[in-house]
Amino acid sequence: MADKKYPQFILFGDSIIQFATSLGNGAYNFGAGLEEHCSRRLDVINRGFSGYNTAHALKILPDIIPDPSAAKVDYLLVLFGANDSCLPDCPSKQHVPLDQYQENIKNIINHPLVQAHNPEILVVTPPLINEAHLKAEDAKKGYEEVSRENMVTSQYATAVRDAVAEVRSEKVHVVDLWKAMMMAFGPNTSKKYDKEEFPNNVSGDNDGLRALLVDGLHLTGEGYKMFLKQVLPFVGPDWAAESATAPSWIFPHWSVAPRIDDP
Repeated sequence: MADKKYPQFILFGDSIIQFATSLGNGAYNFGAGLEEHCSRRLDVINRGFSGYNTAHALKILPDIIPDPSAAKVDYLLVLFGANDSCLPDCPSKQHVPLDQYQENIKNIINHPLVQAHNPEILVVTPPLINEAHLKAEDAKKGYEEVSRENMVTSQYATAVRDAVAEVRSEKVHVVDLWKAMMMAFGPNTSKKYDKEEFPNNVSGDNDGLRALLVDGLHLTGEGYKMFLKQVLPFVGPDWAAESATAPSWIFPHWSVAPRIDDP
C-alpha cells in the first residue's frame, strides 16, 4: 500500500478562493464543506491569490499544477474574474479586457500541464457584486468611482460560459455562481440574470446581497454556502450510491484494512 496517493482537487483562483478556507466570513466554511464531501477520496488544495487576475494565473500556473509523476489532479476548479472585470480606469490596474479574459480562461483549461492530468475542470462564473456597498468600500480607499459594475461583471460571466462552450469537452463544466446569486432574489430577477437588469446599482442597496457579500465583493459564510451548493453536483456524483463498507476510498474501511500484524 506504500504507493497509494490521494488524487488532488485544486482550487485555483483569486481572493474568493483564498478566503474559501477562512474562518473570518461567518460560521460556514466552504473549504471544510468541500473537504467533508471529498473525505478519504481527494486532497483539497487551496491555491487562491488575493488580487490576482487571469494574466497572473497563466504566469504562475506551471508552479501550481504538479507534474503527473508527482501527483494526480482529478479535479481543478478555476475562479477568476472579479479582478479582471475591474473597470479599465480603476486605480488598482487589475483590469483585463473582456476578449483577453475569455482567451485566458481557455488557455488555463487547455494548458498542457492541466491536460496532462485529464481532470474534471470546473470553471466558475464571477459572482455578483453589491455596487452600493462596494462604492462605499472603494471610497475608503480613495477611489472617486466604484471599481466594478454588475453590468460589466455580467459580461465576464458570459465570457466564462462562452469559453467553456468553445472548448467543447465533456470534462469541462460551468459552475454558474453568477446565475445562482441572481436567481436567489426571486422570480422578478431569476429570469434576468443575463440581461442588463440587476438587483441593485450604485444609487441603491440590496439586503439579499448584503447577506451574501461581506463588502460588496467578497463572499460571506452564506455566500460560500451557496457557492458550495453549485459545486457539489459536479464532484463524485456516483459516491452516494456506493456501499458504506466498500466505497471508493483511497484506503479501505477499517473492517477490511490491512494491519501490520496480519499473518
